[in-house]
Amino acid sequence: MNTFIIFAISFAILGSCWADDDSKEKKREKVVSFYKCLSCGPKEALTAYGKCEQFKPEKSKAHLEECLKKVLPEEVYGDSAAHWEHFCGNPAGLGKTFDCLYNEEYFKTLTEEDIASLKKFRDCAKGINEQYCKE
Repeated sequence: MNTFIIFAISFAILGSCWADDDSKEKKREKVVSFYKCLSCGPKEALTAYGKCEQFKPEKSKAHLEECLKKVLPEEVYGDSAAHWEHFCGNPAGLGKTFDCLYNEEYFKTLTEEDIASLKKFRDCAKGINEQYCKE
């Protein structure tokens, strides 16, 4: 499965779960910072992040794809490596992706199993954040 798909899904999960007491804007800042680190960071971080992909439910992957179609330029959309390069140079797109993914109607469709999977993804991503993105 495309590593970048994880990216979008993680926005929703990381945004909703990273720090449960934080406001949406604080969550947005944390998620954008994390994905900026991934998109501009070492290849090892992306490789590690790719392993988290197994935890994403199909529903979340589809939601991410819908958002990426809205946010990414056409010439970038079909190429996973180009997604990361694009977001490294255009971090505002990360915020737009978060805004699209952080959708209460979408969250209402998640089952307990979906949420459990997303929490596993979040925990995996937190480990990557601590290893590669903390300065």
